[in-house]
Amino acid sequence: MFGTVSDVDLRLLRVFATVVRCGGFAAAQSALNVSQAQISMQMKRLEERLGMRLCHRGRGGFWLTGEGRDVYDACQTLFRSLDEFRSSVASSSGRLGGRLHVSVIDNSVFNDEFHLHTTIRSFKEKSHDSEIVLYVVAPNEVEQMVLSGACDLGIGFFPARRQGLEYKALFTSRMDLYCGRDNPLFGQAPDRLQLEEVFASEHAARGYISAAQLPTFERKFMVRASSSTVEGLVTLVLSGKYTAYLPRHYTRPWIRDDLIRPILPDRIGYSSLYEMIIRKESRRNALLNLFIDRLVALHSRVEGRDFRIGTDLPG
Repeated sequence: MFGTVSDVDLRLLRVFATVVRCGGFAAAQSALNVSQAQISMQMKRLEERLGMRLCHRGRGGFWLTGEGRDVYDACQTLFRSLDEFRSSVASSSGRLGGRLHVSVIDNSVFNDEFHLHTTIRSFKEKSHDSEIVLYVVAPNEVEQMVLSGACDLGIGFFPARRQGLEYKALFTSRMDLYCGRDNPLFGQAPDRLQLEEVFASEHAARGYISAAQLPTFERKFMVRASSSTVEGLVTLVLSGKYTAYLPRHYTRPWIRDDLIRPILPDRIGYSSLYEMIIRKESRRNALLNLFIDRLVALHSRVEGRDFRIGTDLPG
């Protein structure tokens, strides 16, 4: 491959980048819509063309070699340059075209305050020749995909601040503590409980937030499980063994069937801020600017208001 990059090479590199993003061959099957055996064959072919081992895979799991990490980083630069080229060519001919990569926090589609579908419709009405690649990922992956250059823009909940990113407030999500039907707290939820009882129960932590980023009161919980996805957290709550904080908009089906209940929502519930992020050094071409303009215009009500996690006990 050295000295020239063919269409075949680009396809193989995109397979490799997808495998890395998904964390392994098996996880990449649905994203690529091919079998694990085909992915393995394509990866082997890429390694042969590059003359280097890119990753280790097997019973011990999947991880990149040093060379694999370098190639993956180079892939992000290459794909970003190709997308910028497409956008520039389209703009020079008076059209808005090219490919835009957007990563979004999982389960945010249930939030009535989130108007991504309306944003996309408005965006496409002005950019008929554009292509959107939409990733729905765990909260901690949104930030990483933007930082690495895999995505042009991300939307999610970001309790920490990274120097390489710009942040823009979009919408809020009400967070409440929940327990399942088989939990001892269920019969007294939501309001006939003492905080001491709540703190003494087993709790499932959000794996995408560090202890230092939690409110002071939430650090008192007895953590016995964790998950980096909302779906994982609600599964732990439904087991009846754990409490967990969940977005209120996501819990409606289980609330309706009385399978889970909030705990002291007026005392230990709060609103968290969801934001748009882009890289500070990114070249904001016309396509990205259009998407940002449409996104911000449809989420302008939280401007100037800060809903990030506080440090003291609410109420």
